[in-house]
Amino acid sequence: MSAPELVTVTVDDVEVQVPRSTGLVEAALAAGIEIPVFCYEPRLGPPVGACRMCLCDVEGMPKPQTACTMTAQDGMIVRTALTSPKAADAQNATLEFILVNHPLDCPVCDKGGECPLQDLTFRYGPGNTRMTFPKRTFEKPIPISPTIALDRERCILCYRCTRFSESVSEDTQLVALNRGAQSVIATFEDEPYRGAFSGNVIELCPVGALTSTQYRFEARPWEIQNVPTVCGMCPVGCNISATTREGKLKRILSRNHPEVDEGWLCDKGRFAFSHLDAPDRVREPLHRARRALSWDAALDRAEQLLRDAGTHIVTALSGSETVEQAYALGKLLRQGLGAHAAVMPEIENARLLDGFRLPLSAIRDADVVTVLGDEPVVERAPIVDLWLRAARRNGAEILYELDEDKVRGAERAILIWSGPDGEETLALHAQRLGVQGAFYLPRGPNARGVAEAWAAAADVEEAENPEPIKLLVISGDEALANTDVCALAEQAETVLAISMFSAPARGVADLVLPATSYLERDGTYVNLEGRVQRLRRAVIPPAPDELAWISMLAARFGVELSPYTASVFDELSALIYDGIPFGAVGEHAPLHTRSAPSEPAAPPQRERVEQGRGLRLVAYRPLFSGAAVERVPELQFQRPAPEVELAHADARKLGVAGGDEVEIRSNGTSARLRARVSRTLAAGTVRAADEHVRGLAPYVEVTKA
Repeated sequence: MSAPELVTVTVDDVEVQVPRSTGLVEAALAAGIEIPVFCYEPRLGPPVGACRMCLCDVEGMPKPQTACTMTAQDGMIVRTALTSPKAADAQNATLEFILVNHPLDCPVCDKGGECPLQDLTFRYGPGNTRMTFPKRTFEKPIPISPTIALDRERCILCYRCTRFSESVSEDTQLVALNRGAQSVIATFEDEPYRGAFSGNVIELCPVGALTSTQYRFEARPWEIQNVPTVCGMCPVGCNISATTREGKLKRILSRNHPEVDEGWLCDKGRFAFSHLDAPDRVREPLHRARRALSWDAALDRAEQLLRDAGTHIVTALSGSETVEQAYALGKLLRQGLGAHAAVMPEIENARLLDGFRLPLSAIRDADVVTVLGDEPVVERAPIVDLWLRAARRNGAEILYELDEDKVRGAERAILIWSGPDGEETLALHAQRLGVQGAFYLPRGPNARGVAEAWAAAADVEEAENPEPIKLLVISGDEALANTDVCALAEQAETVLAISMFSAPARGVADLVLPATSYLERDGTYVNLEGRVQRLRRAVIPPAPDELAWISMLAARFGVELSPYTASVFDELSALIYDGIPFGAVGEHAPLHTRSAPSEPAAPPQRERVEQGRGLRLVAYRPLFSGAAVERVPELQFQRPAPEVELAHADARKLGVAGGDEVEIRSNGTSARLRARVSRTLAAGTVRAADEHVRGLAPYVEVTKA
């Protein structure tokens, strides 16, 4: 790729060279000069010049120009408000106009102290007002969803929120109604703003018009601390800041990692943090999830269970453990007891895709992206769905069936597998076709890290489930909800659960030991790219960290295990992470490349669809589900609607249109759902959230109700 043509631009007498067509705002930043903006946000697409705050004096033009809508041209001479009275007057007039009806409620506004309008008013605005008439007022606040409140009095009509809804998430639910001075932001037909990414408009808003209902009146900027960490709600590993006040978690903000999340965050990652204070939170060891035990008694009981079980132990991992916790548990059970049977979180070999590592941002720049697997990408790894939308806007072709000719002919081709049990098939396709990158979307947020750490804990092969299973160790609430794990629990003589909540373990576990949340841990996660990222403890958990009591239990079996995260990571890093020190996993962790597997790849065998048995049912787990979401009232409206997705060809055969009610039947069980017709779903397949099709077999009959 040839180097971009450079042009010379002079900003406030500072000469700088930038690539041709660089935005003038960025060109000024390259010269060390800030041009103030409100509506401008490069992640939202082309600038619109709505707020006029960036007016500058450009030589050769009679009137001030909006810098955000101009690009750098060779020889361009620009003067900002710092050196041009004309630009300064224009900016001051813009701010005065914005403040005409803006309420002076900074002392009670949640944006106060973090507000760009407040900051720029102090720097560029008038010291007093010439306006003597009453300011305009509206009904306030308007709950546009259970998580977002809208205060129209504060809105400056920058259109950041509507542009995000239209051009990034593409849900088109936020709109501007009316025209001119009567323009207001609203949801379409006053429906709740429903979508996986709605909370991003809170951070995009440059004033206090859109605020979080969870954070309203909870804290002021000078009272809080922001802890840089990583989201543990899905395998993307979005970078976040956890805001705390007096030891309590108050909100989650995005923390832009341009290769991972580009500063966006899904609503599950943003709003589900309040599960930390759930009424059924396990704060001390429990006997049968009901009677509290002291820690000494609990460790004695755990030791007895482990010794009695010997090697007849099966471990069910959720994929939400940190790398260090999974390694520690593996050392205890595999080295200390010789127990080698495990239920892994959808990943058998985390190294299969090492040769195809790319940052997620590479999806945006691809020519062809092929999405394989049966589950919606947004339900497994929501930010990946945003990268796919960005790729489509950039002209990429998004395929939902493998077209080998198009993949081989593309300069930048990427494969994505969304669904379980596809990692090996994806690796074979990637090797055979020579694609640039391949991403497998597991369910567990740290599924790759857990698989690697568990394998490194003992250099032995995994064994089949022993007969009988004397002890089942269940790690995490996600594992407790797994149907396969529940079946094992019925076979096991005893069950030891490591759980955050007592309700899922009740009736299942003989002993429950408290688990911590990703927001209460120090450690590392490995995201779906293979990027090792750092978790930092934002708040103190109500019970000791898992690593502390695992190390105490390990000592009883003669296994040497440090209770300190950094020491455990360094031990593990020497085995699988090329010796990266714990302290080197920074706030914006890099993606380390690894070599591709050397074995030749055979073409994967296509799954045979059994003829004559009806349509194949794919029951997926929705994004807004699970133990954490169930304990956050504000997110219940995001639960999936009772609908079933039909392929376009199948819907036509059945005479079904979108919105029709259909009946799904199998083995004497039936469900009535609303139909949604899809042009990306493979023919012969129907898809629905698992909570709406429980009890239905893999093959179903669908008829119009």
